[in-house]
Parts: sequence; C-alpha cells; structure tokens
Amino acid sequence: MGNKAGLYIDSEPYCMWHRKEDTDILDIDLNGFKGEQLKLRIDNARILTISGERSLDDNNKWSRFCKQIKLAENIKVNDISFELNGGILSIVIPKKPEILSMSISLAPQVLQMGQPEMTTTTENAGVWRLEIDKNMVVEVGVVLVFLLLWFGVCMKCLYGK
Repeated sequence: MGNKAGLYIDSEPYCMWHRKEDTDILDIDLNGFKGEQLKLRIDNARILTISGERSLDDNNKWSRFCKQIKLAENIKVNDISFELNGGILSIVIPKKPEILSMSISLAPQVLQMGQPEMTTTTENAGVWRLEIDKNMVVEVGVVLVFLLLWFGVCMKCLYGK
C-alpha cells in the first residue's frame, strides 16, 4: 500500500461482530482482496488498524479501506489471530478472564460496634499483644463470612461448580 497514481475509491467494508464470553470475533467482508493486499497493526494505544488496497482495473483505479477499532483493556493483545477465507477476514480477539468484584455495605450500627473504647494493644515486657474484645471477634467473623461467600461465588463463576 503506497502512493500510486490514479483514482482511489474509499470504501467501508461490511463488518459483523460475534461476541462470546471468552472471545470476540470480527468478520469483515473483503471480497476481491488477497492477503498480501491487507495490513493489520496494533499500536501502543491498543488501536487495531485494518487497511487494504487493490487495483480495480489496469492500475488506474484503486479500491482502499481503513478501519480502526479501540481494543478493550480485557483483550489478550498478543493472542489475536486472523484468517482470510472466501473473501471474509475473521479476526479472533481473545479476552482475559473477568475478575469479579463485589461491594459489601454494612449497616451503620455494625460499623459503630467496631469503635474501640480503649487502646487495643498493650506492651508487656517489650512484647506487644493485641487485646481482643467481643465486638472485634464478631466483626472479624462477619468479614470472614463475607470473604467465604465471595470466594464461593468466584469459584462458581469460574468453574461452574
């Protein structure tokens, strides 16, 4: 692809996305183009550029296109693959596994329970010890229950068990 004399006809090829949980596939209708007439590039800003140009007749008319797609952060850029088959360019864009996040809201009463009324550590003969009261044990228990629930949800989502 370069500067060739003649008339250029710019086109926007038909595209269709096939979205799955772990992969996106972009099919682009490039009927008439050959592999050596196409260029795919991903820059540092995670922009996938697909371009191509081909002669329409005796090198005086050229058909060309340029399509740019901003790739999401959850894309495995190094694992992107493509295939030109029957005039359709299929670009397979694998995704990284999604990390589930969960927010937990505690009632104001629970948050106030944890406010210590006195110092929670003491020094005895140069050794620091943590003084644990009943409220602290309850809070730690609540946090552990939420963590175990979260872990169970993550395992179910990741492994379906």
